[in-house]
Amino acid sequence: MKKEHKNLVFSMIINIMVTLLKIIGGLIFNSYTLVASGYYTLCNFIQEFLAYIGSKINHRRANRKHPFGFGKVEYIAQIFVGFIFILVAGFILLKSIYLTYDVANHKIIFTLIIILLFLYLNAQYLLEIGKKIRSQVLFMSSRSSFYDALITLISSIFIILSIWVSIFDFFGNLFIVVIIFYKGMKIIIDNVVLITGQNDTSTKITNKIKKIMNSYKEVKLSDISLINVKNFYCITIEMGIDDNINVNQLIKIENNLRYKIYKEKINIKMIDFEIIKK
Repeated sequence: MKKEHKNLVFSMIINIMVTLLKIIGGLIFNSYTLVASGYYTLCNFIQEFLAYIGSKINHRRANRKHPFGFGKVEYIAQIFVGFIFILVAGFILLKSIYLTYDVANHKIIFTLIIILLFLYLNAQYLLEIGKKIRSQVLFMSSRSSFYDALITLISSIFIILSIWVSIFDFFGNLFIVVIIFYKGMKIIIDNVVLITGQNDTSTKITNKIKKIMNSYKEVKLSDISLINVKNFYCITIEMGIDDNINVNQLIKIENNLRYKIYKEKINIKMIDFEIIKK
C-alpha cells in the first residue's frame, strides 16, 4: 500500500507539472486551447488527490472512482465532484466567448512534444507498477494519463492550425469544453446509477460476457458485477492482463470488448473495467 501511495503521489506531481506546463506554455505562446487543456489535466489531478485522501482516511487501497468508499454519502460526494467539472467546463466556455484570439507562436510545438512525452511515459510507468502491485488506482491513473495524452494530441491539431489561423484556437477551446463536460456528466450519471440500482445475478448476461472475454488470450476474466437500473444494466468487469501488455494494447482491448458487448444487444448501457495482474 505504501508503494501504491508513493506512485500515486508521483503521478499527482506529474499531473501538476503538466498542468502548469500547459497553462504557462499556453499563455506564453498565445494558445488558449493549451490553457484549457491544462484545466482538463487539473481535473485528473483532483480525482487522484481525492483517491489519495480517501485511502488515508479509510486506511484502505486507493480508488479514483470511489475514493471515500461505496456508501450513498460517498456516491453523493462523487456527484458533487462531477458538478465541479461541469462548472469548470462552463467557466472555460464563457471565457472563450469573450477572448481575443491571436495566432499562436510556432515554438509551442516543442512544448506540445514535451507534454505528450510526459503523459505517455507516465501512463506506461503507472501501468507497469500497477501490474506489479495489483493496484486498481494506478491502473485507472494510467488509463487517465493515456486519455489525457490522446486529448492533448487531438488538441495539438487545433493548436498547430492556430499558428496560421487564430479561429482554430476557439474551436480547440470548444473541444476541451465538451471533453470536461462529458467527464463531469459521466461521473454524475455513474454514481446516480449506483445509488438507484440493485445487484443482479442474471446468468444469461454473464454467460454471454464470459464467452466474449474468453476470445481474448491477453486477458482473463476474474469477476462480473451486474447492476439492474429499472430497464437497463450496468456492469463492472474485473479482468487480469498479461505482464507484457502495454497501455495502448489495454485501451484497444477495452474498446473492442465494449463494442462486442454492446453488439450483443443485452440491454447493457454502461461498462466499466477493473484491472488486476493476470
